Amino acid sequence: MLLLRGDEVVDANDRARFLLGLEWGFEPFNWLKAPLFKWRQEDQSYYAARWGDVAESEKEPVRMELTVSRSGGSSFQCEVRLSPGPEGYGLLQVVDISEQQFRQQALQDREAHYRRLNDIAQEGIVLVQDKVVLDANSRFLVMMGLEHPDEVIGDTIEQLGFKRLGNLEPIPGSGVIDRGDWTLTNKHGELLHLDIGKGRLEDGSEVWMMYDVSDRKRIEFDLVQERERFRLLVQSSPNGIVILVDEVIRFANPVANTLFTNHELEGMRFGHLFPETLTDRIDASVRETRLGRNIPEWEIELPGGKRVMLKWKLTIFDGQPAVQVNISDVTDRYSLMQERIRAEVAEEANEQLTQEIEQRIAAESALKGATARLRSIVESGEDFIIWTASEDHSVTSGNANFDGWLGFDGATMDSDQKSQALRALLEQSAAFNGFDVKDRFARALGGKPQRFEWAVGMDEADGQRRWLQLFLNPIESPKGMQEISAIAYDITERKRIDRRIREALKEKEILLQEVHHRVKNNLQIIHSILNLQKKFVNDDKTIVGLEEIQNRVSTMSIIHETLYQNTDVSRIGFPSYITRIAGNIIQSYHSSTQVELVTELDPVEAPLDQAIPCGLILNEWVSNAMKYAFEGREKGTITVRLSATDIEGNGDEEEIQIEVKDDGVGLPEGFDWNTRDSLGLYLVQALSEQLDAELKAESDDGTRFLISFRRPKNLFEG
Repeated sequence: MLLLRGDEVVDANDRARFLLGLEWGFEPFNWLKAPLFKWRQEDQSYYAARWGDVAESEKEPVRMELTVSRSGGSSFQCEVRLSPGPEGYGLLQVVDISEQQFRQQALQDREAHYRRLNDIAQEGIVLVQDKVVLDANSRFLVMMGLEHPDEVIGDTIEQLGFKRLGNLEPIPGSGVIDRGDWTLTNKHGELLHLDIGKGRLEDGSEVWMMYDVSDRKRIEFDLVQERERFRLLVQSSPNGIVILVDEVIRFANPVANTLFTNHELEGMRFGHLFPETLTDRIDASVRETRLGRNIPEWEIELPGGKRVMLKWKLTIFDGQPAVQVNISDVTDRYSLMQERIRAEVAEEANEQLTQEIEQRIAAESALKGATARLRSIVESGEDFIIWTASEDHSVTSGNANFDGWLGFDGATMDSDQKSQALRALLEQSAAFNGFDVKDRFARALGGKPQRFEWAVGMDEADGQRRWLQLFLNPIESPKGMQEISAIAYDITERKRIDRRIREALKEKEILLQEVHHRVKNNLQIIHSILNLQKKFVNDDKTIVGLEEIQNRVSTMSIIHETLYQNTDVSRIGFPSYITRIAGNIIQSYHSSTQVELVTELDPVEAPLDQAIPCGLILNEWVSNAMKYAFEGREKGTITVRLSATDIEGNGDEEEIQIEVKDDGVGLPEGFDWNTRDSLGLYLVQALSEQLDAELKAESDDGTRFLISFRRPKNLFEG
């Protein structure tokens, strides 16, 4: 605080003398003309209008920002506050605001850095408040087919076309407060399926992070369609069919539900439908069938008096091994047999011949009925190609789709013609497959069911190769003849879709590599511009500052160069990245000390959001060692260590440690992270907070810096 008499300073307190460099008993001086304060033209005009040209009675308090120059040559920014004092005196208060401005600039730089990271994120990010878009990153603009954020800022979520379909479970520990399944139609008319997670900021606004899952939705739809075709085939069966997974019923057709009307079949254990005395035998049959063994069919009498025949078969359901049980109602046949037995007892001698005839007629009738039902099932499968064949690929039966597939659609042909056509197809397709097709048929004839994809030639419509999903199963013959059943369905369209998806993914990877290549080139241009700028600067401190900026830019350039050179642009190898950064820094310093770089690096991979902060922290530590550790020495050693260790008691996480150690002069006396005014140390602390990491600094036979942070072990799985 200074006391003014007019424009002269006549007294000052201890703080004012310290800030302005005044001594005790100083002579009064005109503060407006003193070289202590540097005035700009606008400052002088403002002062004259509010204080200098105003009568004493009308003067009002005034605040201005001026630069103070001390006698030693140092200067600082201050806030000057003028106010009327007692008995005609004026009060002049000087407040040092240089540190406040420095912190404000650091916050602005940090905000710009986070903005750059936001723009290169792989997911779309939108800042929303009260359902109005406040900001969006470049990835979201690409999704929308737009070029500038101004095209969406200010619009509501409804105006942009967001529609919520349902809720999804938030990922634990991610900070997501809400997650949902949404759709969005972009500028090009494309319908996007989005997985959107919401996070809330302190000011009440929301951050929407969205992933494009359109391709996954299309694949899920195809799988649902495939399952529906299977369901329709099974439901049309005249026999009851249940599918068991781990002895639990996962599917039952209408006929099966009719046989067991008092139970809700799906979700029940199959053995609980029958008397307890049969539970062990049924469970054993399920286990044996899952092991691929043939189980003879057998009859069971249900509590209501019905009798059913059970036939067991190994199958696939929802991509996992399952047991299919065919249930035939044989109550009528059993009743007929009982009546026949009673008739035999009464008329055994007189009606023996009649009984044999009746039995034969009944058996033939049952056989005809079973044959008709089987033919109905086979012919009703519109998407299935079904045939049976003997050991030499002689066709014994086939459905209409089989005839059309061989080229005899609607034409009359005998079994020899079908057999010749099948053998020719097997010979022709041998060149299209990477395995022996005939060997697969031979294995099926030997009793081992086969399942594989079969390329069978060209489609005359578009010249593309046709693909079939083929199931081969051995047929039990009462005469001991070897025979197989073949069921196939056309998967050509699915193959084409899969190929298009792979090509699209490859194009996206190439585009992303090009982005990283251009970012690396731009960073190298910045590096070159800074190098040119050094030639026009004479101040040593400024040159050192520019070199530090060059090293930080070079560190970020290295990671983008590594990414576009990799086939996988989502991660980089930490060891080569760290070695290049440390080596470049050591070479960039023109030091008289011969510094040796020693590395102890575990094979660790890192995503972009971990590699950049770690690279910048490493840059600061190695640079500090080069500047301060080896002063006055001919030789020195810098050791860089990287390790990944499991966390005891937590098998899902690992701890990453990066250590930089030198054998130099050590840390200064009383070193403290929180009291250093170096930009490098502020940067290290800010980057460690971004990684949620712990920092350590030790001085023992040199200097040792250590950063450690945790991350999921399965970071790159899925």
